[in-house]
Amino acid sequence: LEVTSVNIGNIQPPEQVQAAFSDVVKAREDRERAINQAEAYANDILPKARGAAFRLIQEAEAYKKQVIAQSEGDASRFSQVMNEYKKAPQITSERLYIESMESIYSQSAKVMVDVKEGGNNMLYLPLDKMRQQAQYPRVTTLGTEGMNTPYTSSMTNSSTTTGDARSRGGR
Repeated sequence: LEVTSVNIGNIQPPEQVQAAFSDVVKAREDRERAINQAEAYANDILPKARGAAFRLIQEAEAYKKQVIAQSEGDASRFSQVMNEYKKAPQITSERLYIESMESIYSQSAKVMVDVKEGGNNMLYLPLDKMRQQAQYPRVTTLGTEGMNTPYTSSMTNSSTTTGDARSRGGR
């Protein structure tokens, strides 16, 4: 027996299994598409995750170096203060107290001082308002008639003064 040629024509499954055959083909295509999407997602997310991890490691290393340098600086300053304290304890204590108070008061907006000698009196220093007044002096004007005249507290009573001036006084 000798085969001289094989011709394959249009191959189609029988109509009874056509739906199942289409489902199998569609399932293969869905599987390939899902695999391709997963690989694309992995190719996208992995470099981002590696970059974020590297950045976090670098930030942690920088923070570690910063904390070490800060601690070494604090230890060095403490040693210097300790040496000065051994030389003159009273002066060093007063200087440290004054520096601490300067630091505290420079960050505080309000200060209350208890005056023990005067009884129930308490001194209140509104530092925030004092700073604002020092930075922005208050000058306002009244209407168009007083365009170049600065506003003062005496001008607020001008209508009552004008009304009294028109009446000839009390009769």
